Amino acid sequence: MLLGFSLGVSNCRLVGVCPNDKCSAISAIAKLRVFYFEFYALEKGIKTAGTVLKVVGASWQKTRIGTYILIGAGLLVIGAFFISYLERPEYDGTYCATAFWTKQFGFQIEYWKQQNDLLNIPKGAARICYKDSIYENGWAQIEIETQRTSPDWVQAYGAGVIEGSLTWNQIYNQWLNTIMSSCDRDENAQRFCTWLRELLENNFNEIKETAASKSEHDHYWHQINLYFIQLKGLETGYRQGAKRARSDLEAAIPWSDFLLMNSAADIHDLKIYYENYILNGINRTANETEPKNFFLPSATMITKIYPTGNASTWQLLFGHSSAGSYTSMLRIQKRYKFHYHIASNQNSNTVPGMDIAFTGYPGILASTDDFYIIKGRQVHAIVAGVGIKNENLDLWQTVNVQEAMPLAARVMAANRLAQSRRSWTKALSRHPFTGSKQWITIDLNKLSPLESLYELDENNLEVDEEAASIERQNHLKGLVWIAEQLPGRMHMKDVTASFLEAVDNTTTWLASGIPYYKEILEASSVNNEAYITNLTAAESRELNNLEAIDKFLRTRGFRGDLLDDEQSVAYGNIDIKLFAYNARLGMSDYHAFAGPVFIRLQHVQTRSLPAAMGYRGDLAPASLIRDDRLSVVVDDAAELAELQVITERRTVRDDMRAIAMSQISSSPFKWSSVAEKMATLQHAGHPDEWNFGKVSPKWAW
Repeated sequence: MLLGFSLGVSNCRLVGVCPNDKCSAISAIAKLRVFYFEFYALEKGIKTAGTVLKVVGASWQKTRIGTYILIGAGLLVIGAFFISYLERPEYDGTYCATAFWTKQFGFQIEYWKQQNDLLNIPKGAARICYKDSIYENGWAQIEIETQRTSPDWVQAYGAGVIEGSLTWNQIYNQWLNTIMSSCDRDENAQRFCTWLRELLENNFNEIKETAASKSEHDHYWHQINLYFIQLKGLETGYRQGAKRARSDLEAAIPWSDFLLMNSAADIHDLKIYYENYILNGINRTANETEPKNFFLPSATMITKIYPTGNASTWQLLFGHSSAGSYTSMLRIQKRYKFHYHIASNQNSNTVPGMDIAFTGYPGILASTDDFYIIKGRQVHAIVAGVGIKNENLDLWQTVNVQEAMPLAARVMAANRLAQSRRSWTKALSRHPFTGSKQWITIDLNKLSPLESLYELDENNLEVDEEAASIERQNHLKGLVWIAEQLPGRMHMKDVTASFLEAVDNTTTWLASGIPYYKEILEASSVNNEAYITNLTAAESRELNNLEAIDKFLRTRGFRGDLLDDEQSVAYGNIDIKLFAYNARLGMSDYHAFAGPVFIRLQHVQTRSLPAAMGYRGDLAPASLIRDDRLSVVVDDAAELAELQVITERRTVRDDMRAIAMSQISSSPFKWSSVAEKMATLQHAGHPDEWNFGKVSPKWAW
């Protein structure tokens, strides 16, 4: 019926059967009928023709698009729901970056944010991965690798830039905690720091000019030049990192303070020189002014070399405990794998010591702890040092500090250039002005056996013992070298025979700053009879593993915070590093503890007071005053220990000495526990409690 009505309307218009008004009314009604029919036809599936079919097609197209949209939205919801249940990648806080360099565009730094796949970080000219885990285990970790195909200056500057840009916040905290707080303490400290900054900047300008003229022909000066290029890169990277983080700190640290941080090992000596030869005049005599000498607790290291069961190979046990200010304890395990060349000529060989791992601090390009593990082309060695005692201040009269070379730069140059331990000491002996130290360096390759020693004679099927002995001695020659430096002089020697020809084939050397060589002992005017410098055979036998070395260092450590409130100082032994090498297996074991030392095991028996203090018991109390760890507490030393800006000395009561030395405490150091008596000390970025286990860094490259 509806179909017929529709056709009738059309015919009405065509043949003019009705008036116009009537047709218009009928047409309007017809449109409504058509719409109703379209809807009805869609519902019932009726097929129509003509105009109606076109309208139906358009409506179906819109319906299909809407359906697609609804389906797509549904799939997105399902996908999001599914993705939410997928396991997300877990990062451990390791951030990486690469420095690219071309002659046309110069340096470009790419930051890769957090990374797990460190092996595939693009190499560029230099690449770095950095993890700040100080709140987890007391150490941050940095690993930097450069590429041999890049010029040495590009490697050095690029390495500095990426380290500074990733560690800028820690550099700022270290500077704030140590240099800034120390130098602004009072007028005396400000005057000393002003003199020190001017001295270091003048020295740097002299070094830069000398390096420019000598580095082309002198391998040592080439490495010195690269050290300061890297330091310049570090400063640039620091500012870029702070700017990238939208911090206002990029201009806070002047260049002179980057030099100052990297001269931390020299400041103790420079302070003595300043007090005695700048303030009091270069012509000071003993009658006019009492000499000012400054002693603080020294680092301690212990070395033991002993044979295996068949005496064909040797093993090494080594322990080292640094001494420093508690405010400086932003610690970093660093590894520099730099493919520098021996000479400025890029066609020369790479340096022997291209892979150097060490414990250090933010903003410093060497280990002011003085502990290094060195690997490279036919090189595998350790280098370690402690401060050396000097009672003869007249030695400074022959020293021109205007020509001083920072110890950190000298040591890193020696680490990279040395093929043997002899060549290491020879390189270090240049510029022996500041940085009075006692060093030991051990060639780990020489601990391994010689295969020819075990070759059998074809006729007698026996080893020629005499020939084997000679060959063994030649092989071991140069295994251990000890070098000692006082102002303006240095003495070094191969001491392998002393280590390996002991009565029981075992030598354990305890180094805590008492001169080893007679020549240096006499020059220093130190009375070594007041100190215990050697262990007994029984004590040596007890040190048969790293755990025993650890106990030994802890029971002889120093904790300045354990003194009473009036004498308490934030200074002491702030870490322990342990290293073992088994030559038969060709394996090493290294781990470190961060924080002021404390006795971890309750059953550890502390030694009697004189032994624990490192003294002979038959000496009078007056002699005991000579021990730096016990006799000296300096005015505001807790604030000044990093720079050692010291102006006066005070003695410590005997009972407080006992607490500090023989009762190290079974409790770890906590900043909150000393908040009242050390409230003025800066320790930005530090964890509150220093109760951390051992850390063995895992390197990627």
